Amino acid sequence: MPTSRPTTFNDAGFTLIEIIVVVALIALITVIALPNISAVFKVSLKSSAREVANLTKEAYNAAVITGRVHRVVYDLGEQQYWVESGPAGLMLDTVESKEAEERRKKFKQEDEKHTSPFGIDKTISRKKRTLPRGVEFEDVETEQSKEPIAEGLAYTHFFPHGISEQTLIHLKDTSNHRITLHVAPILGRTRFIDGHVTLKQALEEK
Repeated sequence: MPTSRPTTFNDAGFTLIEIIVVVALIALITVIALPNISAVFKVSLKSSAREVANLTKEAYNAAVITGRVHRVVYDLGEQQYWVESGPAGLMLDTVESKEAEERRKKFKQEDEKHTSPFGIDKTISRKKRTLPRGVEFEDVETEQSKEPIAEGLAYTHFFPHGISEQTLIHLKDTSNHRITLHVAPILGRTRFIDGHVTLKQALEEK
């Protein structure tokens, strides 16, 4: 006489209800985890902005103390930044002086190399600092630049008499959080502004 064998869990597999419950749990975990991940990136962005601001202050102090022009360099390709120092009497390039320099270079011999009067200041920057993963320079805006600088190198200059090159440094993370650092022209102060603002907007918010 044939007898029926009781159905076990392994024979039946997952039921539709069980699959729905698992999918719902995964969705719930994702909803809970995503804001936490976003918060981690935001903390990293603020920490990075604070480190850049601290370095600009160190460059300002060094310029005043040593009597030599200092500048913070922002490498938008490598996402690095560091401090360089130059001679005391160096003047800040203007748009006109840069154009004149470009014309002069065209008449130089090809094998003649142009050497920068600036070099990395190892008393402040022992090495180039790299932004953490997920944080990057969006662009840098100065009074000397006609447009925001989004590639290559950008600079903030600090002079021995206490004047700074007014600069906006725009930082962002992968969650599209943005912070603007506004380097003021006097006292080397750096202001934190949430979001991406232009130089004109930064001046209006004062």
